[in-house]
Amino acid sequence: MKKKAIITVAAFIILIAVLSIFRLFPSYASTIKSNWDISLPIKAVLTETYEKDSGASFHGDGVRYRIFSYKYEDYIDLMFAWTPNEHKTNFYPTTREAAEAWLDEIDVPADERPDYSKCCSWSKSQNDNSEIIFLWDNELNKLYIIENFI
Repeated sequence: MKKKAIITVAAFIILIAVLSIFRLFPSYASTIKSNWDISLPIKAVLTETYEKDSGASFHGDGVRYRIFSYKYEDYIDLMFAWTPNEHKTNFYPTTREAAEAWLDEIDVPADERPDYSKCCSWSKSQNDNSEIIFLWDNELNKLYIIENFI
C-alpha cells in the first residue's frame, strides 16, 4: 500500500514538471500566434528540420529562422494568398533580398536556405517595422519562416 502511494505521488510530480516545462518553453506555433497572430496549420503535420536565431537579446530583437517539412500540402496552401512574385518589404526591394540579408546576419549555410525561384511567398510587418516572411517550396514540401524583430 505504501509503495502504491509513493508511485502515485512520483507520477503526479512528474506530470506537474512536464506541464511546467511546456509553459516555460512554449511551442513555436504558440510563439508565432502571440507575436504575429498567425496560426500554423497543425493538420499539415509540421516537423521542424532546422532552426537558427541571433540569440537572446534584452528587447527581443533579432532574426529567427525555422524550416519545416510537412505531410499535408493542402493546409499550407490555405494559410495565405501565396504569391510567386517578389514583393517589397519595409527595407528591401524584394522578399529575397530581405531574407538573404537576415540569413547572412545569422550565418545560415547555403544548403539550409530556400531556392527562391521555386518558392511562393507571403509576408507581414508590424507597426515597429518588424517583419516575417514565409516561403513555401511545394516541390520539396518545405515551409521556411524568417522573422526580423526590430
